[in-house]
Amino acid sequence: MRITASMLSKSVIDSINQSKSRLGKLQEILSTGKRVNKPSDDPLRISRALNLENDLRDTEQYLKNIDTADTWINLTAQTVDNIGEALNEAKIIALRESNATSTVDSKIISAEEVRNLKKQLIQLANTSYSGRYIFSGSKTLTQPFTENGDYEGNDKEINIQIGEKRTIAINVPGNKVFKEDEDIFAVLSELEEALENDDTQGINDKIEEIDSCIKQIRSWEGELGGRGKRIQIFQNRLEDRRVRMIKLLSYTEDADITEAVANLQSAGVAYQAALSAGRQILDFTMIEFWK
Repeated sequence: MRITASMLSKSVIDSINQSKSRLGKLQEILSTGKRVNKPSDDPLRISRALNLENDLRDTEQYLKNIDTADTWINLTAQTVDNIGEALNEAKIIALRESNATSTVDSKIISAEEVRNLKKQLIQLANTSYSGRYIFSGSKTLTQPFTENGDYEGNDKEINIQIGEKRTIAINVPGNKVFKEDEDIFAVLSELEEALENDDTQGINDKIEEIDSCIKQIRSWEGELGGRGKRIQIFQNRLEDRRVRMIKLLSYTEDADITEAVANLQSAGVAYQAALSAGRQILDFTMIEFWK
């Protein structure tokens, strides 16, 4: 087969274009720091990178959800603990005023203390976070308890997603905390009334009920503590998963800069060589053409 001048010229131009294309691709790799920048570079690698990016976004969202859940649960646990302390104070008052040394005057003073404790408990029951009440069930914009201790929330839990198929309740409806087995506000009101009426037997009767109230609160302390531990476990797992995915994504996407620089220098030399060789060959073919 006879090699014509046009065939030789085309071959030279194709070679120069290939060298230029490789040079451009290497320059793009260096400028972006990525070994793949469009699907045509490496379809399989691009697909793997996109899947990793989606998984990473989901994981980071789960971590944000966990932060929210952790804040709600910790605040609720702290509030429940404060409620338990207030009930312990009420029990101490009842024990003090149930003995023979108690007087009418001391009972009147103690009744005022119980009244203030009840107000304190109402305030704790109406605790809010970022404008939302933590004991209102799902009606977080509604104040859960009136001044008399009547409940105006609902009994629904708020579940938040912390994994692909994992959710956790971040709240405790107030009716379950304050009114499930014992109506805490009613017990304190009855204790206050017994103190005001100098009713020693009535005061004695309330001690057992206050113990039941404390037990009711302690059970929720345990429940919230368990949720907090589960949150911590999932947070640690997700943090580890996030680190692994970032490393894998980097391995999939990121270019070896040292290698890319060396390849760019080599490609630059090859491109200049192709231009030089092409110029000589094209000059030769022009001479042959004019003979």
